[in-house]
Amino acid sequence: MRKFFLVMGLALALPSTILGLFFVLYQLVKNDVISWNTLLIILLIVVSYTLGLMVKNVLGPKNK
Repeated sequence: MRKFFLVMGLALALPSTILGLFFVLYQLVKNDVISWNTLLIILLIVVSYTLGLMVKNVLGPKNK
């Protein structure tokens, strides 16, 4: 049951993580600190990592 709550927590946190990270990175793009390509790469890495954690926790060994 613990894994269920862990995966649900990650799933619920994903949209707010994307929005918050996009807002911060967009400010950096607006101030010419990073490029749009860098923004997209960072967003893809964070989303992929979060989805990977979700899959890892679902398919991982069962706690007994």
